[in-house]
Amino acid sequence: MLLTIVHTWPLATNPAHLSRNDVGDGLLNTWAIAWVAHQLPRDPVHLFDANIFYPERLTLAYSEAMLVQGVMAMPVLAAGGSPVLAFNLVLMAGLALTGWAFCLLIQRWTGSWAAGYIGGSLAAFNSHVLVRLPHLQTQHVEFIALILFSLDRLVASRRVRDAAWLGLAFALQGLTSVYVLVFSTWLLIFAVAARAGEWLRRRPVNMVGLLTVAAAIAAALMAPYLLAYYQLHRLTGFERTVDDARHYAGSINDYLSTGSRLHYALWSHRFFDESASPTFPGIVASALAIFAIAWEETWRDGRVRMCLTAAIGCAVVSVLPNTPVYPMLYTIIPLFRAVRVQAHIGQIVLLMIAVLAGFGVAGLGRRWRNARTWPAMAMALGLLVNLEALRAPIGYKRFSEIPRVYDVLSGQPGAVVELPFYAPNEWFSNAPYMLNSTRYWRPLLNGYSGFRPTSYASTFDALSGFPDAASIAALRARGVTNVVVHEEMFSGMLGRDRWTAIGRAPSLELIASSGEIYIYRLRTMTP
Repeated sequence: MLLTIVHTWPLATNPAHLSRNDVGDGLLNTWAIAWVAHQLPRDPVHLFDANIFYPERLTLAYSEAMLVQGVMAMPVLAAGGSPVLAFNLVLMAGLALTGWAFCLLIQRWTGSWAAGYIGGSLAAFNSHVLVRLPHLQTQHVEFIALILFSLDRLVASRRVRDAAWLGLAFALQGLTSVYVLVFSTWLLIFAVAARAGEWLRRRPVNMVGLLTVAAAIAAALMAPYLLAYYQLHRLTGFERTVDDARHYAGSINDYLSTGSRLHYALWSHRFFDESASPTFPGIVASALAIFAIAWEETWRDGRVRMCLTAAIGCAVVSVLPNTPVYPMLYTIIPLFRAVRVQAHIGQIVLLMIAVLAGFGVAGLGRRWRNARTWPAMAMALGLLVNLEALRAPIGYKRFSEIPRVYDVLSGQPGAVVELPFYAPNEWFSNAPYMLNSTRYWRPLLNGYSGFRPTSYASTFDALSGFPDAASIAALRARGVTNVVVHEEMFSGMLGRDRWTAIGRAPSLELIASSGEIYIYRLRTMTP
């Protein structure tokens, strides 16, 4: 927790009012966990029919659902905390839990707490995670440590209990993020292959059966979650394309890119803008990982070879879209159609390097000649790996509260639209409206996510003349009963004459206002 406070500073000084609301994805993820926390205990059957892009269905599946993070947010929101406070506390919890889980894993595997603390630091605080703070799915990879631990136990013991733990760990990690679910699948493929020499020698059929049990448990736990994404695919044809993958493919620039204050200014800025996903592991971490590979007693450990194989395999996956064979692989491997930014699998590479670095620390500790000075050396290594990753102080945007004027919309029938309704190429500007909707949770025509439905453009065209008769008719046809207009933005985009026309429109009745926010009711049509 202390390291989390340091690396996200000054967030801990005011988590209720500091935010990354300056980024559309930050607002999207704040809304997403608030929706899960609101809807899951009330109507779980319709969890994925979120309130954005009304009247489209399964809109939560347009992006990351983050069910685990939503559950974590529940007590904060139930106690009256804002969605921004919930986001910040869940973010900090993810960093702390990831570091803690990997610390325990590495300590258990190496017998060294120094290795655990350093490896845990590298897993939780690295160039990838600290650049992507608005993406809440990135900070929650704590269950990957449990996946690795359970798989290792399964290879060694062949117990059903360990298969059950593996299935549970995989399901929990999958429920944090579709991206990490896909990346964890690649991790398991490479990890199981790396340990094949061990499990093929002794009752291989038994091992295959236990892996099947683990897969069945994971599938059963994730079935409703995965079904929603499958239904969305069937309904809309939504999937990532070859062009998407090529545009966001990994490259050597990723592994040379970091936003850390130490490396960015010195040299990494040359590669940062050309990278799809910053993934520089750090000099100290790289050296410690090399030690683990080079020393004979650590190299003999199957867990070291497993993590190295997974790191190499995932690095290859990140750059595959740049190769001529990718279109063929895309057609036969469904995993490639589920994510847009293949470069983000570099986070798994960094996690594997963190584990390898832990083994390097343990090996270095065994070789350290003066036992009395080893604690000081271990602390210095821990300080260095954190210094290499440090981006703090982070620039945050001030958040006060969602305007209380939105309370007038609570409990009313029909859908809501906020204006201006942004053009399809500027749809990310709708993200603040989504945060506003957490105040009243009614259906909303606006939306921003990882996928834009075709109806969005038609709605934009239909409302282009607001408040003319055609746009009012279009709103009624879409079930809208309330219109929220932001005077400054609306008049700035469309002119004062259009803003003045709203006040004269006979179909609109002003029911509340605050500052530049005006809320109207659509008057009932007379026969």
